[in-house]
Amino acid sequence: MNIEERVYVAILMKYYGNLLTNKQKEVLSMYVDNNLSLQEVSEELDISRQAVKDTLDKAINTLNKTEESLKFISRDKKLIKFINSKANKEIDEITKKELLSILEDE
Repeated sequence: MNIEERVYVAILMKYYGNLLTNKQKEVLSMYVDNNLSLQEVSEELDISRQAVKDTLDKAINTLNKTEESLKFISRDKKLIKFINSKANKEIDEITKKELLSILEDE
């Protein structure tokens, strides 16, 4: 998994991580957030490398399907783009920062 994919999975986790099982969250966090290899995760959790891969695949699939259905990340990207495009013209900098902070908190 390259860095762009890891970043995207981290974003998916921020939005939809609560839909995963505790084990899926743990494995995904170790792999994505802590940048551990499949082997390192398997050794840390005392499970097979294949079990780690299966858990990661299932968790990422769940996150991707959820985004495909709900499109919250897509919506927020559009809102951020809109806010940034209007910032210099129609809304002041404080309002822009407040709007962006609302999106980041959720």
